Amino acid sequence: MMTHEQKTRLGIFLSLATVIFVAVAGFFILPKLRDPGSVYTIKFRNISVHGLLIGSLVKYRGVEIGRVVGIKVSSTDLDCVNVDVKIRPGLTMKTDMRATLVYAGLTGQKFIEISGGTFGSPDLKAYGEISTAPGLGERADDIINNVETTAKRITELLAPENIARISAFLENAEKSSAALSGVLESRRSSLDNTLASFEKASVEFARATEKFVPMTEDLDRLIKTVEANSQQTLGNISQRFSAEEMGLVIKDVRDFLATASVSMKKVESVLLVQQSELTRTFSSLGAAIENLARFSREIADEPTAILRTRKDKK
Repeated sequence: MMTHEQKTRLGIFLSLATVIFVAVAGFFILPKLRDPGSVYTIKFRNISVHGLLIGSLVKYRGVEIGRVVGIKVSSTDLDCVNVDVKIRPGLTMKTDMRATLVYAGLTGQKFIEISGGTFGSPDLKAYGEISTAPGLGERADDIINNVETTAKRITELLAPENIARISAFLENAEKSSAALSGVLESRRSSLDNTLASFEKASVEFARATEKFVPMTEDLDRLIKTVEANSQQTLGNISQRFSAEEMGLVIKDVRDFLATASVSMKKVESVLLVQQSELTRTFSSLGAAIENLARFSREIADEPTAILRTRKDKK
């Protein structure tokens, strides 16, 4: 049977235990109740998260939207660090958003910057993965690699054999420049004459162009005049002759052309018939001309042949 003093001590102990339990539970539960939101995971692969702490800020375009709630190395990939972030309900996460590690200042501490995202992209569900983008460190590494590559190439360029080649090239360029200067100096008079001729030709061309402009205007007026006269002539013809008369005239012209065609065909047939006779006539005429030419040559060579021929005939 418990005494009154024992009951009092037990009550005090239970009261203190209850107070301690409530305090501990409030210490772990109240921060979660004060910081509502959804948790997402960011996997930083081959990237050092040094300077990123639990409680570090998460920002979207410079605006605070959450905090880091967990950092641990992946159990399946030792090159990957999983960072859990809690995003407040004020921002809807999208699948095309990207996370980047950013330095908070000169202390070396970092925070996570979220960028990207469009309204047309699907929403990212809670505990989903936010993709990463190259941060300042990765860009710095790229810059360093580019600088090292550039320095290496400059070192190769400044090698003794390359310097000798550059020197030889500069010497050849200097000699070529001197030779070109000599050629230009020797041809200076020719170049001056050529430039003067070109200038004179330009002036003459300008004058010809000035003369060509009035000719163009005259031609334009002539074309307009011919067009107006043609229209006037056609109008007069249409006024003087009716459609029936014009039809009769066109019919007479067609009959004349048909008759002329028939006549031409008859003449052609007659010429074909007389072609053989004309050929024989031309052949005989050619033979006579040839005999006459031979006789002329003989008389020219020996004029006394005519006298002998007459004596023989007597």
